[in-house]
Amino acid sequence: MKHITKKSLLVSLGLIIGIFTACVGVDPQGRGYSVAVPMSMINSTIGEQFPLKESRSFGTVEMLNPNILAQDGSDKLSVGTGFNITSMLMPNGIGGTLSLSSGVRFDPATKNLYLANPMVQELKFQDFSLAKYLTEGMRNSLGLLIAETIAKKPIYNISKAGMGSAFVKGIDVREGQIFLTFGL
Repeated sequence: MKHITKKSLLVSLGLIIGIFTACVGVDPQGRGYSVAVPMSMINSTIGEQFPLKESRSFGTVEMLNPNILAQDGSDKLSVGTGFNITSMLMPNGIGGTLSLSSGVRFDPATKNLYLANPMVQELKFQDFSLAKYLTEGMRNSLGLLIAETIAKKPIYNISKAGMGSAFVKGIDVREGQIFLTFGL
């Protein structure tokens, strides 16, 4: 019986070490140990804050369900969101999708991660017959408005995840994943 208990203890310890080493790695810049943040946690955090409406001079923009995905082999994240614009001239609205590419930044005061410098990659309208009436300036403004609004919303909170932020030495995107680097 004692022999079986020792074996199960060793197997359990091996599994815990295996899981830990699969999730934790050494930072390439030598700052400490890095932990990958699961995209499911990122999307859950940002999903709680949407849909969101912004009123502007040209109408109201409703942003729907942003989704953050990894860009394999890149130091950027892909962000996709739907939107709907309504105005006095378009009471039924016009919808579409927006794709962004973004980095990540950390705010030590709030312990939140945010998108950093989101860049518009693609803006599509679902009803092209209405989209042709929007000027290029309006399209650019719409893309920037959505990008800036999403960048103001936290995508992850280190404290809520049970991690201490006092030892955070870096946040970066590598191979399409967000890594938190801890060190002394």
